[in-house]
Amino acid sequence: MPPQTLFRYIALRSIIGVGGLLLILASLVLLIDLIENLRFVGKIPDGNFSLAVSLTLLRAPALTQALIPFVFLFGSIWMFYQLNRRSELSVMRSAGLSIWRLIGPAAFIAALTGVLIITVIDPVSSNLLSYAEQIRTKSLGNETNLVRVFNDGIWLRQQDNARQLIINAKNLDEDDGTLSDITVWRFGPNSVFLERIDAEQAVMSGRTMEMSNVRLTSISQNQQLRTPVYAINTALTAADLRQRVAPPETMSLWQLPRFILMAEAAGLPTVRYHIRFHDLSSTPLKLLAMVLIAAAFSLRPVRLGGALQLAAASIAAGFLLYVLSEISTALGESELAPVALAAWTPAMVAAIAAVTMLLHMEDG
Repeated sequence: MPPQTLFRYIALRSIIGVGGLLLILASLVLLIDLIENLRFVGKIPDGNFSLAVSLTLLRAPALTQALIPFVFLFGSIWMFYQLNRRSELSVMRSAGLSIWRLIGPAAFIAALTGVLIITVIDPVSSNLLSYAEQIRTKSLGNETNLVRVFNDGIWLRQQDNARQLIINAKNLDEDDGTLSDITVWRFGPNSVFLERIDAEQAVMSGRTMEMSNVRLTSISQNQQLRTPVYAINTALTAADLRQRVAPPETMSLWQLPRFILMAEAAGLPTVRYHIRFHDLSSTPLKLLAMVLIAAAFSLRPVRLGGALQLAAASIAAGFLLYVLSEISTALGESELAPVALAAWTPAMVAAIAAVTMLLHMEDG
């Protein structure tokens, strides 16, 4: 069999195995998420079936993307097992082909898929997920309190039936919840501008923002007033400034570096965004490691009871990889380990373990 023909054959089998499993799992995810969204829309006044379907379709790419590593693991195991069961691998091996030639097409598909995920698929899925979260927030009536991060600091908006506040702060001290270089614009009903408040710093105390060294500028009175202390009521707390910023799952690999720089300059915590960046960057290696592990489990000669042992081993491998990934993420978020190391460790450990097993198998 010519090398190109062999490559296309194994690559096609890999695509069929991975694609078929992805279709099955994606359908289950869609069904489960649809049920959850139906429960959600049942709790809101204007909820209906079309809203639940819209939320499900918008969230589907991001939810399915989270399954990709395990899809490649179990899909590749199935593909290699089928080739092995029909003795195709034995014929290829007897023809003098090395184990790496047999793994190469599936490994190439995995690495290429990883690159496509971080460059094309994830930007689309993260934007759709962000839009879905905005719809959910509006449906719950919580859209009036918004937090955004830009080059000039943190921007907040709070709105109710009686007034609207737009707040800009250059920096946030996460330890004590202190905002520095504050500017507040107050609007009344019908968005009528009332006054501008400038302060050196402000402290979020419960549901009150207490500002110091304040300068008040009122349009109605056409004058400026200064006061050492000034307080305004707000629905935001110090925790809201950290929690209501866009979550890392709604940002692509291209958006994260710029956002991290702006968030760090504004004093916001960025550990989760660093982990998200490195986790996305490691996707090609992660998918490649899944194929290598699948080959290590599936390329042994098929014997009596081998299918049951293979199923148990593959489930155990998937569970161990999931546990390792969760532990690494927890260590990174708690800053007990370097963020980059925590994000890349599961993929590196899986790849090294699989290569070791394959080298032992190749050497006999």
